Amino acid sequence: MKILNAELFYVSKNKLGESPVWVEQQQTLYWIDLTAATINSIKHNKHRIFELADPISGFAQSSSGNFICATHNGFSKLSFTNGQAQQKLIVDLFSHKNNFRMNDAALDRQGRFWAGSLQITEVNEAQPSGQVYCLSNQQASPRLEGFKVQNGLAWSPDGKTMYVSDSHPSIASVWKYDFDTETGIPINKQLFATDKKLGGRPDGATVDTDGCYWTAASDSGKILRLTPTGNIDAIINVPTKNVTNICFGGTNLSTLYITTQIYKDPNEHAGNLFAIETSWQGIEETNH
Repeated sequence: MKILNAELFYVSKNKLGESPVWVEQQQTLYWIDLTAATINSIKHNKHRIFELADPISGFAQSSSGNFICATHNGFSKLSFTNGQAQQKLIVDLFSHKNNFRMNDAALDRQGRFWAGSLQITEVNEAQPSGQVYCLSNQQASPRLEGFKVQNGLAWSPDGKTMYVSDSHPSIASVWKYDFDTETGIPINKQLFATDKKLGGRPDGATVDTDGCYWTAASDSGKILRLTPTGNIDAIINVPTKNVTNICFGGTNLSTLYITTQIYKDPNEHAGNLFAIETSWQGIEETNH
């Protein structure tokens, strides 16, 4: 097993850093601060912050050169004009439901955009109300249900295995599904890992070219690499407990970027952006 240490990449001091996205054409890393309702970018150490009217929880590149986003209200498009972030709501799910918002989001290998909903104050603990939606052709449909705090969306290199987690402390598990790449239907739910194995709650995730699943094990200060059979074969230590999400970027998509948050028991590193050059490689996404 490899044990490595991430290094400080940028002192961002995000309240809730999340959803790092590498844009190859721009050689730029984007990420959000969900609590502050901002989107950040960094290129050659130049850091920019853009304010958002509708807070983003997850986003990805679109074929138009802009971004597709999961927000507090539903799904939106994001572009940048005259140094400002411009948002356009395309699917309104929750503008009339103040107790809901979207959470983690990711693209499948066909470019469909997926995101899970989250009930901010759970009314019925025995029947979690979170769903995972698929956005295709500007239409959103629920494909999975029963989540408290959905996270960890990712797909195997061939797109035939879908991963999703629930990071609520009472669940803290990752599942995998057989995934029909043509219809976008996940079936055959299988338990993949729990917090007992991970040592922390499974938050954001990605998959590398070897088909290994990477997860930010929140509360533990560790990023874990799991083989397709569920064995941990690499650990990356981060000097703050609450790691939130990860993505590959940089030269050859071999740099792993790590977002964190200022949460319980924060230290001087909490909320900063971390990175590590690895011997592994991420997968270039299919734009929405």
